Amino acid sequence: MANIGHINKTNEGGLVGKIDTLAFSNVIGLRRFISDNPNAPKFEVMALTAARSWVKIGALFEQTIRSSGESFYQGRLDDPSMSSPMDIALFANNEDGYNISWTRRRARQELPGGGEPAVPPTDGGGDSEAPADGLGESTAPDAPKGAGKGKDPSAKEGETADKATA
Repeated sequence: MANIGHINKTNEGGLVGKIDTLAFSNVIGLRRFISDNPNAPKFEVMALTAARSWVKIGALFEQTIRSSGESFYQGRLDDPSMSSPMDIALFANNEDGYNISWTRRRARQELPGGGEPAVPPTDGGGDSEAPADGLGESTAPDAPKGAGKGKDPSAKEGETADKATA
């Protein structure tokens, strides 16, 4: 994680700071998000435009570090001027504010053994009456036997057994 900015309390009690990267440099502020939903964000991230107005560019959710119990805020910033969304985390600093760190999303790691579930063979070996898709007969009580894939041989083209009996 790279430190890309800071947020500090203002004299009026707000939280305002700055993010500086090679592609994004802006004054930002945090606006409390009031909600009874425990899964709602704690803050909306606002950016100051050239016209001196605030626009929402993201949200921050409260997280807890399991090992220490320390809380921090994590979220994503996104704006049409950015080439891709930016994931950030805010950690409390000693000055009653936050340091802003940039994080890169990691690709999912493969499960041991390749992570692919075992798939039954589709070569038709074994039961000669099984449909060629390798998935077996339907377990639906009204499914026609031997039709495979839920098709009723007497149904019109494109109709399933359910439509033909309805």
